[in-house]
Amino acid sequence: MTLNPSNLARRYIGGVAAHPDRPAIVGSGLMVSHGQLAEASLRIALGLHDRGLGPGSTIAVRTADPVVALASLFATALLGARWIFGHGNLLGTDRLALDMVLDDGSLPAPSPVPVTLLDESWFSAGSVAPGTALPFAGFKSNDDIWMISQTSGTTGTPKLVGLSHRIVQDRIVANSARLDWGQKRLASLFPVSAPVWLTYAVTALLHAGSVRHGRDAENWFDDGVGFALASPAQAMSGLGTIIWKGKVPAIQLSGGPAAEPLVRKLLDGFQAVWVGYGSTEGFNALSTIKTLAPDGSVNSRTVLASGAEVQVVDGEDHPLPTGAEGIIRVRNSYLAPGYINAPEATATSFRGGWFYPGDLGLWDAQGQFHITGRNNEQFNLGGQKVNAQLLDFALLGVPGVKDAITFTLPDVEGTDGLRAFLSLEAGADMPAVLSQARLTLLALGGEAIVPKRFLFADSLPRNANGKADRRACVQLVADGKFRRQAKARDVLAD
Repeated sequence: MTLNPSNLARRYIGGVAAHPDRPAIVGSGLMVSHGQLAEASLRIALGLHDRGLGPGSTIAVRTADPVVALASLFATALLGARWIFGHGNLLGTDRLALDMVLDDGSLPAPSPVPVTLLDESWFSAGSVAPGTALPFAGFKSNDDIWMISQTSGTTGTPKLVGLSHRIVQDRIVANSARLDWGQKRLASLFPVSAPVWLTYAVTALLHAGSVRHGRDAENWFDDGVGFALASPAQAMSGLGTIIWKGKVPAIQLSGGPAAEPLVRKLLDGFQAVWVGYGSTEGFNALSTIKTLAPDGSVNSRTVLASGAEVQVVDGEDHPLPTGAEGIIRVRNSYLAPGYINAPEATATSFRGGWFYPGDLGLWDAQGQFHITGRNNEQFNLGGQKVNAQLLDFALLGVPGVKDAITFTLPDVEGTDGLRAFLSLEAGADMPAVLSQARLTLLALGGEAIVPKRFLFADSLPRNANGKADRRACVQLVADGKFRRQAKARDVLAD
């Protein structure tokens, strides 16, 4: 076949001939070679083509299987089609016209619209012979949309971001510049639907590396994992109690700020903790890299991503001096162009070549970057405004708290509407945790920012990128889907 070097799928399949038997996806009972993944990608592309799909078609994929996620992603690039993960709240709506929903049956939740089942019959015709002429030419323009991702945007309303082939290619180049990816093994606590996982997985595969599937992180060191991904909440829940056999080279935390106690815990099992700052719209803007010094203190340095700029500005877009808190904006060559079918939101968040994520932050005198909150996640508590992310962060630092999300109940004004969901570590003393949580918030901002009730659940609602879903918290309360609750004033020790 003739390879188009600007098509990542063709580049991947063309390069596999040099290492067809090396592992591409391993773990959880999987052992898929690069050759097998390449052939699966071709088979899915041929199957989609036979069903009438081609350039410009939009294919939603519903799967929990990394093989299906990656093979279907490569298949759509071969076709010139568009790929989106099949979110339940997206399908069957007028937000995006879908030509096919491809489902492998690995997700238990039913689809609200008819699906096409991806089963063994798609792969039963045997191998694709080398040199086979493919019946599709791929995308017409490098600026055609390939990957579509769902994001909360900057207003909390779900939006769709379309990433062109050129943007995805440039993001892979930026990833490649961050470290030596040669034959590196990637592990992740993110689901296969997370854009951060997909981009890093493609980066690893293009460098003859592999993706490790499964959440059994206690085996990451023995399995030769070189780089790992997790949100701070996922890391607190899935990595905080592991007794490590050795140190994995690095983990990147994405989706929110990481409390210092969590970073110290992770440095028991990782040589470096990268606290990333980025978004679906702007990709990886920078990382604050944390390592242990010989004296046991934590070293910290902020490193900008390749070609990225991160500024802190005032309300009139004037850059602010070091140490001043302001509005964060990001610029690079791989920004998304805007939101699909949302011109007002695009005009608000994409201005003058910059993306405005909706975050507040500052650069300190040592050149370190700090997120201080979000300018659109403020609670108005009886006239006192407080940032929701700041409250979450404070609660995550309380011993015994595994995850925390604060939210307000609709139609309940002022401080009476403030609530907090907590997920506690195994064996945590609930009265002691709640007492310390209340004292922590009292010290931070007084009685007004202490939730009137703390609610409990084993896992808290976060999106695929690890960000808090506050509206889902409200729905959990409405549905009564939490274990127990306590009034804050009832748990403070005398």
